[in-house]
Amino acid sequence: MEAMKRFILYTLLILGSALYAQKPIAEIWTQPAFFRPDDTVAFYFDLTGTDLEGTTEDVYMWSWYPTEPDAGNWNNSSDFAKLIHVEGNIWKFVIVPTQYYGVPADQITAFYGLLKNKNGTKQTDAFAPDKGNTIFVPSDAVIKGSARIDYFPKEWKADRPLSILVNTNNTWSDCETSAVQGKLATATNVHIHAGINNWAVVVENNPTNAAKTALTDLGGGIWRIDFIPKDYFNSGNTKINSIHAVFANLDWSLMGKDANCADFYIAAPEEPEVIPPVFTIFPQKFSKKDIIYLSRENNEAGVTGLTYTITAAGVSDLTGSFKGTTAKFEAFIDLATWLKSVQTVSKIHLLVKDNKNNVIVDSDINLVQ
Repeated sequence: MEAMKRFILYTLLILGSALYAQKPIAEIWTQPAFFRPDDTVAFYFDLTGTDLEGTTEDVYMWSWYPTEPDAGNWNNSSDFAKLIHVEGNIWKFVIVPTQYYGVPADQITAFYGLLKNKNGTKQTDAFAPDKGNTIFVPSDAVIKGSARIDYFPKEWKADRPLSILVNTNNTWSDCETSAVQGKLATATNVHIHAGINNWAVVVENNPTNAAKTALTDLGGGIWRIDFIPKDYFNSGNTKINSIHAVFANLDWSLMGKDANCADFYIAAPEEPEVIPPVFTIFPQKFSKKDIIYLSRENNEAGVTGLTYTITAAGVSDLTGSFKGTTAKFEAFIDLATWLKSVQTVSKIHLLVKDNKNNVIVDSDINLVQ
């Protein structure tokens, strides 16, 4: 009997832990991707799959490292901790870290926290070292050394911010003659002349593009440009495999190239193979007296649920939710019970949507007699 009690207690503890476990933020990124603690930076959060997904409430930052700016206000977050809604489940938090946390730049290396509603009844899982999603301040130590170029983040994506840094002290100029190093460091302005996929699409360094191609002077001969590759190169659905670049001032009187006077080259990270989703209806042909089975496998990242609505003439709509996980969602539909009061019905209409309100299936299905 005692053993049974211990088993029941242990089971309840496990179930309780699972019930109250917070859900992780789907994605976090910053703009710019490279920043210093005394720069203005926007933290972006995708709340898909969390308790705050689709919320109509305000969302607040609760951070405890490097300091705890809103300490003591868990049940009533301060206005200064409020995020800005971007679109859908995307929210952003814009700060100057040294001002927000009230400590010098050399004391800020990372940020830990979570997101919540105002009174704390809904929250996300933390972003912190033990969660593997800490927001770090990027280090520019490498670019200050002998390197000519660096970029952040290393696992960059075409539709997310990318920062490219160039150390003009180490770039090469006058490649057709004497090939000298560091000449671009004397420039009062630095621009990028860049292309993608072996220069298949190019954004030229010229007066027309002056604002777009300009880099920001970070001091000490180091310059930075921030852009979203897909937008910058207007690449549409073209996959970006690489970025090629040279640097120069606006009139091209000073130029900076890589070692051996080569163009700079940034390869796109390897992308995991994406297995397309598969939607299944079984059996493929059925009557109004059947039980049918619906499933969708290999759902997209961020898809945490599916719902169905089935309509037929002469009867109320049949609605419900699929069971399962992103890997596979399933639903069993009892047509026999639902349509038992309908004498004749030749077809049904099936509508399936995901938790982001994307339509998965929207079609008529003919019934066999």
